[in-house]
Amino acid sequence: MPTIAKSTASPNRPSGKRVRRTAEEARRLILDAAEERLARQGPEGLRLQDIARDIGISHPAILHHFESREGLVRALIARANTQLRDTMLMALGSGHANSDAADHIGHVFEALSDRGTARLLSWLLLTGRATENSATHNIMGEIVDALQARRSEYAELKGKPTPDREDTLFMAMLTANAAFGEAIVGRQLAEAVGLDQDGIKRFRNWFARLLNEHWDGVK
Repeated sequence: MPTIAKSTASPNRPSGKRVRRTAEEARRLILDAAEERLARQGPEGLRLQDIARDIGISHPAILHHFESREGLVRALIARANTQLRDTMLMALGSGHANSDAADHIGHVFEALSDRGTARLLSWLLLTGRATENSATHNIMGEIVDALQARRSEYAELKGKPTPDREDTLFMAMLTANAAFGEAIVGRQLAEAVGLDQDGIKRFRNWFARLLNEHWDGVK
């Protein structure tokens, strides 16, 4: 089985001991490197030879773990789906703790925008790779169901009416659309109105407070 190893060779001495990793560790290392390239260059940066060179392994080693570039893309999407689901549930499920909500909303934007995930998902949609049966397509339904359950529990605890499920759906859609929009054109728009990186963070915090204030679903 191919192993991922980092050479400690120098012109004046032989190579050091090879570092052996488990298959799980090797896959994680490759996915981390692919994610970094995705964030910097978008889907066009996902070239197996470049990823292999970034972490000092061979091209066949990546093929051993993922079979092909498409296999690597599928693995990236599976990881992104898990991260996106978990961070959105944390962000929208944090109730009235404003500071925590701001932190979690920041994680949602980081997962989609800062890591390049939204660009990859958009590429999948535009190229027909995201089908109706894919996890990418179905993840919003899972998020909405879980959020509705959390909002209903909160309403019962506070003695308030249960929020309408469509209202929960709109909250989830608003969060996803805002994060996707920032990933695709948000930074250019921010620069056009004079916002720097700190300004973008202030927008994210403002957006978190907006969702927090609507958590009860009271009109």
